[in-house]
Amino acid sequence: MSTSSTDLNRQRRDLRQDVSLDRILGPVLLLTGVFFIHFVSRQIAGPLLPAMELELGLSHTQSGLFVLFMGFGFFLSQLGSAFLVGRWGYRRCILVSLWGSAAACCCLGAMESVLSLSFAFLGIGITGGLYVPAGIALITVLVRPKDWGKAMGIHELAPNIALISVPFLATGVVVLYSWRLGYLLLAGALVLLALVYTLWGADSKNRPSAPDTARILEIVSNPSFWCLGVLLSLAVGVETGVYTMVPLFLVNERAFDLAEANQLLGLSRIPGVVMVLASGWLTDRLSPSVTVSVGLGVTGAAVVALGLGPDWLLIPAVFVQALSAACLFPPILSMASQISSLENRALTLSLSLAVAPLIGSGLLPAGIALAGDLGSFAAGMVGAGLVTMLGIGLVVIMKRRKDRV
Repeated sequence: MSTSSTDLNRQRRDLRQDVSLDRILGPVLLLTGVFFIHFVSRQIAGPLLPAMELELGLSHTQSGLFVLFMGFGFFLSQLGSAFLVGRWGYRRCILVSLWGSAAACCCLGAMESVLSLSFAFLGIGITGGLYVPAGIALITVLVRPKDWGKAMGIHELAPNIALISVPFLATGVVVLYSWRLGYLLLAGALVLLALVYTLWGADSKNRPSAPDTARILEIVSNPSFWCLGVLLSLAVGVETGVYTMVPLFLVNERAFDLAEANQLLGLSRIPGVVMVLASGWLTDRLSPSVTVSVGLGVTGAAVVALGLGPDWLLIPAVFVQALSAACLFPPILSMASQISSLENRALTLSLSLAVAPLIGSGLLPAGIALAGDLGSFAAGMVGAGLVTMLGIGLVVIMKRRKDRV
């Protein structure tokens, strides 16, 4: 390799901190693409669950357990990811997450038994979870603080576009072959993206040091950290946990067929693409706490309306819930960056994000599925909405506290 090529790769992989967003838009967009494919691999389960139940003879509770296993895997991954980011660096962690998720998706497309599928879902959670703290922390290192809201808004395009795409992808693979085809296609896409990131993926030498017990105790002893963890759990729950259960709710209690349910689910997420960018812009110009509070209130009310409302309110409630949930992550992640120092940021994100998928993407949808087996998906939706609105109190607590972790 020539000297000029070596210098170019070094510049590409070791971008300087505190530069404007427009100068490093390429690396941010590539990270957004990585986030997108990881998100699809986790969220496609929801639109595919009715077809999986039909083929495998599952109960709603068993379907919920698949999602719980995936959330538990994500939880396990987050517990160790801060150590791995400090030891391996951002780029290597991202590559391991891509190759590992490809292997897990390939297994899901081939396995037959409920037990083996459960472990495959666990693998998707473990490998996909490795990306999140590494990717988010890398963005905050590469982008100057005044542009964090906009950068997080771009990054959050990934889950919002994924939530639009997943229902249509799920419907297509079921019509063409079976739910298994979706996971096999994802395995191929993950391999392709891993090769792209190997060639052009960004990195930074300004990586966090491996955490020690003292640093962990310093972080977890701060009440703001626990508030952040619960807020992220609520955001994950109303964006992805409720999303996962909507097809089962619509098919089993509101007389939709699977294609209609997935079409509504996908179309409802389209406005979120614009809203997530607007949320990042508002976060930078107003305040993260105001944006989060409004988002929690509107989203919680929409989920309650989804469960209790009459038929004519059902479609508007699905759209409002999707629109408002898209506003939550950019301001919450900005709050996370504000309460953490650069040295502790990856660890703070890792620990707080460990609990969020376990509760929001695991326990919450599993609870809604259990409510469905007990006779009322609607009751599970109402409970999720009420808990979401209670999160506004946590925003008030974090706003009043000025200490950093």
